[in-house]
Amino acid sequence: MIRRLALLGLLGFTACTIFDDDEPSTPPASGTVQGALTPFQGQSAGAGITRAPLLEEAGARNLSRAVASALAAKGVLRTGYPTTPLPAHESVITGEAIVRFDEANLPVETVLARVRAAGYRAVHKGHISEHLHVIRYEPTGVQAQSGAQGTASVRALTSAEHTSLVQKLSAAPGVRYAESNLRVKAFAVPNDPLYSRQWHYPNMNLPAAWDITTGLDSMVVAVVDTGIVRHPDLDARVIPGMDLISDPTNAGDGNGVDNDPTDMGKDSPNGGSSFHGTHVAGTIGALSNNGLGVAGVTWKGKLQPVRVLGASGGSLADIAAGMNWAAGGSVPGVPANPTPARVINLSLGGTGTVPQSLQELVNQGVERGSIFVIAAGNENQNATNTFPCNMQNVICVGSVRFNGKRSSFSNYGAPVDVMATGGQTSEDRNGDSYPDGVLSTLPDARNQPGYDWYNGTSMAAPHVAGIVALMLAVNPALTSAQVETILKETADTSSQCTEGCGAGLVNAQAAVLRAKGTTGPDAAPKLGVSTTQLSFAGSGSQQLTVRNVGGGTLQASVSVTGSQASAVSVSSRTLSIDAYKSVPLTVNVNPGSLPNGNYVAQLTLRATTGTGSADVLVKFRVGASQDKDAVIAFAYKDLFGEWKVDDAGVALVPASGGYSYSLKLPPRSYYALATIDDDEDNEFFEEGERVGFWRDATQMESIEVKTEQLVKDVSFTLVPYRSTEEEPAAVVGQPCTSNSQCGTAGLCVTAASGYPGGYCTKDCLESACPAGSRCYANTAGTSAYCYATCSGMGTQGTCRTGYFCYDDGTGSGACDIP
Repeated sequence: MIRRLALLGLLGFTACTIFDDDEPSTPPASGTVQGALTPFQGQSAGAGITRAPLLEEAGARNLSRAVASALAAKGVLRTGYPTTPLPAHESVITGEAIVRFDEANLPVETVLARVRAAGYRAVHKGHISEHLHVIRYEPTGVQAQSGAQGTASVRALTSAEHTSLVQKLSAAPGVRYAESNLRVKAFAVPNDPLYSRQWHYPNMNLPAAWDITTGLDSMVVAVVDTGIVRHPDLDARVIPGMDLISDPTNAGDGNGVDNDPTDMGKDSPNGGSSFHGTHVAGTIGALSNNGLGVAGVTWKGKLQPVRVLGASGGSLADIAAGMNWAAGGSVPGVPANPTPARVINLSLGGTGTVPQSLQELVNQGVERGSIFVIAAGNENQNATNTFPCNMQNVICVGSVRFNGKRSSFSNYGAPVDVMATGGQTSEDRNGDSYPDGVLSTLPDARNQPGYDWYNGTSMAAPHVAGIVALMLAVNPALTSAQVETILKETADTSSQCTEGCGAGLVNAQAAVLRAKGTTGPDAAPKLGVSTTQLSFAGSGSQQLTVRNVGGGTLQASVSVTGSQASAVSVSSRTLSIDAYKSVPLTVNVNPGSLPNGNYVAQLTLRATTGTGSADVLVKFRVGASQDKDAVIAFAYKDLFGEWKVDDAGVALVPASGGYSYSLKLPPRSYYALATIDDDEDNEFFEEGERVGFWRDATQMESIEVKTEQLVKDVSFTLVPYRSTEEEPAAVVGQPCTSNSQCGTAGLCVTAASGYPGGYCTKDCLESACPAGSRCYANTAGTSAYCYATCSGMGTQGTCRTGYFCYDDGTGSGACDIP
């Protein structure tokens, strides 16, 4: 289970005396709790970080002028953009040209007379407007070949012939311009503004899967969880479900089993609400491409809430009934499910051997055609003793972090079949200044529709549930065993681990293609990457996933550019990748003697066989100041239900000691929480400061302290407490004439610099880009700025008039001038 960050009931702790000059005396009877904290280390975290010296060295005192100058300079290319809008070898339809005549409504005969070329036959292919005509050239005087389909030319135009013809057309009298006709594919990337924050989708190659299918309208995915609350990014996809919590006290809705699966909340120990099922449902199927919030793994189909978890968790009986009902089984006294689910997600679990009753119900559900997807659990232990993950005929899912490796909390071992992105909120390895958690639908602190980051195997499982729904959309006849086999055989093996991470990280495109039965090398090799940005705090290494999202064998080159290229190295300069597979590329940063500051370099990846290119921004920080000390508190409830913290229950956890602690406490049941006073105002647990709870940053769990016993490894992460709905409205990519029109710290690149109507951007070397935009660097590797994200790559897409949507290699796009 995952539980949401909840502060309201604990803010009273700030009135307690946290520090004391005297060491508190050891209670006469006590136990010991030990562990370590892991503070979130974002690109902008920490104090006293200096700006990279580039601007001072260049004598650029005005940041706006520096940005305008950089963007206007020729050869300054944003990360991920190809050197030309659409390279000829990828998109040109050889022999076809679009010709713009000065005169309107020219007769076809007149057009053909004007575009004649010696040695070629001109064919009028059609009109685009009263001025625009499509012309195709075919060589004349070549041998023809007859067959059942008629006569066809043996020889096609060469690229050089095509270029020469287009150039001659452009110079013809009465022609304003001529250009190549292009083959353009509108990629299925959603226009949801927070999609740019959902790093977890490209990591599993989902954008390439969406090019094959976005789902099936009739598909039903059941969410067996805490229920679902109303949310504008979910409501249109939610169908009637069932509340199967039999205990009215646990249900919290005044009765037992009923047909209202609304999440009543109050399932956190302090009376807060996790709204766990709502978050899970959003990952599976938030409304996508609707210009609102986040995107779901599936864009079509139905979400069926089955409520089995209440204020005190759930009973085995209720969970079994929920699984049975969701799969179309009979539950006496409960109306039959009119829409049994093909896919059933359970982001829940308990400890013990497999209950026979549960196994029988799963077997029966599988026989009826349902597929059960189960979270592996978050105890960082072998899942052999964690059910329902350890059952037969289910797909058990562990969690990986941003770099594709096992999340620190994820269970492991033989029961785990595959891994999926569940996040790690203590990290910011892509440097966007937000935790590397999974972003999905949730009510905010005011109980209004919002979005937030969770991490856990509970977040990994719904990714797989959604991918299974996509697989069934192209092949509804697949059985549970066949789906499991396909997921395993197509997984990225680089995410396997010695502890037992199953087959590795799911590859959505490869799985959907295998399900469809079209995994042959028909398509040309094409390069893709898992991210366009990596972030380092000092020296270190990270793994970049490089994919072949096409058939055949992809050969690719890797280079490092920028003024700080010497600080960055890679494990290989050449890559060979089989069809629909991936390889890991290790990226190392060693700043050497660079002075304190923030720096960027750039990886350039280019296909040498096949197509595609990608540039990856590498951000690294040198000389970050010593992080601030943390404060840990162990709270308990007294006989009256009031929260208390004794003097012995609080302690300073110094950064200099690696945030390790050991504390003696009187015997009782505690809840642990910690914070860092990031703004140094002597107020704790404030909005924006790093906060965490045991067991992790989104869950509270009790700790039993007994006399003379040691409780080890009470370790958890601290993440910034903030929500996306409170961000200022994104203005990146919007027209402007001055910086004041571009929001806080915004910069306006004016029309005089070559950006029609002006273009709002923001320096993202140290801070985050607003939702709906991403951080890209210049080829010199000396600066980084925000660009609006878009869908419809290779066209104007969702960019404003006069701008072009460029593919950045992850399946997403960014708006820039053509």
